[in-house]
Amino acid sequence: MTCPACEDRGQTWKGDPPTCAFPDRQLFSPKNWNCATVGKIRDLVYEGQELPAFIDYQYCDDQKYATVNISDGEIAGFPLALWVSWYKQRGTTDAMWLLFEHEPPRLPTLAEVNIILDYCQEVGHA
Repeated sequence: MTCPACEDRGQTWKGDPPTCAFPDRQLFSPKNWNCATVGKIRDLVYEGQELPAFIDYQYCDDQKYATVNISDGEIAGFPLALWVSWYKQRGTTDAMWLLFEHEPPRLPTLAEVNIILDYCQEVGHA
């Protein structure tokens, strides 16, 4: 099973098919490649564009990581931030974590990632 974004997009390239980061439509899996939902997050935070103030993007020895700060209280009961990391421009996204004030970090669900994407779209930053 794949996420709806992977299903909608399908495979638009020659070569290996995508491996969805949300194979059970629940928790993020680091065993992914070219997942459409994760691709939307990477497009949101990636270098080469003017990033909104709530996104911090960093590049270090070909490892890239970004923090989407969502702690402004706009999403009630939500974490402080979404943190994501990947190597070069390859299709695998190594890590994705929700960061909380009073709880340990944890993997995000597909629903939570979609809420973050929708929020960024609503506030005009995606």
